[in-house]
Amino acid sequence: MEYLDAAQLGSRKINALLKEKFKSEKKIKVKNPHSLHNIAVGLEAGELIIAGNTGFYAGGFLDGASLTIEGNAGWYTGDNMMDGEIIIKKNAGCNLGVYQGGGTIVVYGNVGSRVAYGMKGGTTIVCGSAGMWAGKMILGGRLIILGEIGREVGESMYKGVIYLKDKAAESKLGGNVFIDDLKAAEITEINQLFASYDIDAEASELKALRPLTSGRHQYQLFEPDLKAEAARKYCSKSLEELL
Repeated sequence: MEYLDAAQLGSRKINALLKEKFKSEKKIKVKNPHSLHNIAVGLEAGELIIAGNTGFYAGGFLDGASLTIEGNAGWYTGDNMMDGEIIIKKNAGCNLGVYQGGGTIVVYGNVGSRVAYGMKGGTTIVCGSAGMWAGKMILGGRLIILGEIGREVGESMYKGVIYLKDKAAESKLGGNVFIDDLKAAEITEINQLFASYDIDAEASELKALRPLTSGRHQYQLFEPDLKAEAARKYCSKSLEELL
């Protein structure tokens, strides 16, 4: 395993160095991150361990690499993540995994507000509690929260599913969602996921939050009746004639 000291490196230098090192190394550990912003952005391969805390946007646009943060993670960790894995051993700030398209994020502590905002795919697991607007505007994927949740969970979600353990979840729901029981296949799959990340939880104790399909605005596709001759005549007019 290769070791890098981030104390004297800015985010631009260390990201370029990481991409170069991963051409020959499979595993790298970064010491003294001191909450550095924008670390491990866009990594496609390799296993990276951060021995400490990270700042904003750690693991943004991750596309296949494995990132472990041994401390706390700042805002927007995993922003627009596409593939790979992010493991956060402690807590994460707001906007974790916003617009996540794939891969897996696991937080063993708590997260701030707006976790998985606009999620399109992949899986995010929060072993602790989450702030308000968790899973807002989800378009796909799955969010699992094992602790308490803030208000307006699942607000405006369109597709995907949110799994909750909070017994008071029904009083904290956002609009256009409903509480449902898990299907047998979901319980099996989630328990396998818990086992793979050494999470002491039981999927049968969860409830599923799903989007309602009724009450949605029905959009109509505008299909203009195009007439080539009329269009040519219109386009041939001068600006003065049109005005």
